[in-house]
Amino acid sequence: MTHPQLLSQCDSDVEDDFSETRGCPARMRGLCCQCILGTIIAVGAFYLALSRNYNCNPEALRSITPPYNGELLPTSVVLKERVYNWGIQFTKLVDVYDAVDSRHIGYFYDMNFLAFMRFGFSDASDRIWFEAKRPWWSGAHDFSTWWRRYWVYSSDHYYVQRCDDGDFGRLGGIYYIDEDINRRPWWCKSDCMKIINVSRQDDDQKAPPVPMARVHFNYTIEWYYGGFKTRQAWTMHMADPSTGASIAAARQRFGLQNVPLSWAQRFVSRWDVNVGIENPELPNWMIVFMAALDDIDEGGGHASRHDD
Repeated sequence: MTHPQLLSQCDSDVEDDFSETRGCPARMRGLCCQCILGTIIAVGAFYLALSRNYNCNPEALRSITPPYNGELLPTSVVLKERVYNWGIQFTKLVDVYDAVDSRHIGYFYDMNFLAFMRFGFSDASDRIWFEAKRPWWSGAHDFSTWWRRYWVYSSDHYYVQRCDDGDFGRLGGIYYIDEDINRRPWWCKSDCMKIINVSRQDDDQKAPPVPMARVHFNYTIEWYYGGFKTRQAWTMHMADPSTGASIAAARQRFGLQNVPLSWAQRFVSRWDVNVGIENPELPNWMIVFMAALDDIDEGGGHASRHDD
């Protein structure tokens, strides 16, 4: 809505100067430019702040010994969805606890803001140890594959690298996560059974990626709220791609969190992850990352409410 005083000033300017370019229109264009410039600066400052707090920093890890003998995470962990009681939550967070002593190890984060996307793991001291990124064109080599991956199925495709990659004695390589969309139910885009292939490639990328695991995600229907509502409880089974031998398994359960200023409680997601076979080329952190990926994509439970 244009201010009446500004309109009257425009009219007087036109009458006095017989030119619109020397009156209100020029000032309005100036105000529009200032607003656009201010918006660009604000978004840029926010983007820079996110980049500084959610980005790999190899220098911060140079003098730090990777925990759990370089595996970053133990063989048994508990993942707990973090939901804030107050305010807006821009980042999806999944806390990681050692299943043996319940010690807080760190957290997975997933942030999507405009063109800004960060997905990785940070320890309890806010040091980021590895990140996942989406490949260009969803990793497709032709338009048809990209169309199916991006538009038809919105399937999962990432590549994952350690932030301290290249340091002596630490696990390197690039891990590729590619969903087998041929196994996805037709046109299913959410709450779908899916199978994901995990492969590894050396840093020099001279040899092709080597298949490391085949991960099967599915869910069972659970009744809750006195049998009047249902929810999906997800499971993960990771197997050797050639022999089918079990490598790791994970199962989702739910906990309750109080809703502020209310008698209600909300369900929040919990995952129990157990690594059965340890392999230096398929480290624990990569296995646990797969369960966190599904929890963030599909399995969050905080939308459900319990009013007992």
